[in-house]
Amino acid sequence: MEIFESLLSKKGLILQKIAEDLLFIELNERIPKVGDFSERFNVGRGTVQTALKYLEQTGSISLEPKGHMGTFLRKKNIPSLFKYCGAERMTGVMPLPYSKKYEGLASGLTSQFEENQLNLSIAFMRGAKLRIDEVSKGRYDFALVSKFSAAEALKQDPDLSIALAFGSHTYVSKHAVFFSEKGNLEIKNGMKVGIDHNSTDQKILVKAETNEKKVEFVELNYMHLLQHLRAKTIDATIWNIDEIDSGLYNTIPLSSEIAKKEELNIGEAVCVIRKENKKAEYILQHLDLHEIKRIQTLVEKGDYIPKY
Repeated sequence: MEIFESLLSKKGLILQKIAEDLLFIELNERIPKVGDFSERFNVGRGTVQTALKYLEQTGSISLEPKGHMGTFLRKKNIPSLFKYCGAERMTGVMPLPYSKKYEGLASGLTSQFEENQLNLSIAFMRGAKLRIDEVSKGRYDFALVSKFSAAEALKQDPDLSIALAFGSHTYVSKHAVFFSEKGNLEIKNGMKVGIDHNSTDQKILVKAETNEKKVEFVELNYMHLLQHLRAKTIDATIWNIDEIDSGLYNTIPLSSEIAKKEELNIGEAVCVIRKENKKAEYILQHLDLHEIKRIQTLVEKGDYIPKY
């Protein structure tokens, strides 16, 4: 039986800690001394030496001792170090996959994790606020939300950070005001307007477009807004126009300057993590962003079967 067969054993836990330290050390940099590891983790020098030797034998690292100058990290196998530092599997929470943009991001992320020999479990949840709350509670490693939602959350919780930003129009393309009646060209006083307070993006756009107007807000699930619009239980709402048949709805562009400004950040997808989750940050920042976006584009065009 291998000495580190169980990562949950005492020696296995030391292996995890040393593997995590080495993960964050750049190639050709000096690693901590055996005595430093020993003192820091309160274990014998032999345990540290055995762990380092094990990581070398498994091809996770290659070390070069340079006498009094110390020992230097010459090679590291990132997927292998992920495995031994307990980051073999990550969990993310994304918006409900109702659009090809979201399916494309989920497919791109899944592909990149497989490329790095890592496992990714994706959950889907309505509402950026709810997704970010789940990350704050430690239930997921990252939440995929708009850059605007992330910025609003970071104002409230300084323990959060943005680990990865995907670029313009990776979250949604554009929003519009949707009406139940064909003749409407603006939101008017007295209208019933659908709003989802768990959707940070939709809420800010609705508030901006209805500013100083006497309307009745109707709290609804974002995914049900268009159904209520067709049933005429609401007069207007704001939704994104991705994959919407424009012939089915009466829409007008956003008119509020605030809404148009904020929409720039609403259009970009980002991953939010807890600052303390350095492993998640490292993994996300080492993904091939260009490849993720390439797969997203292929899914949107129908040239790639979604896989997540």
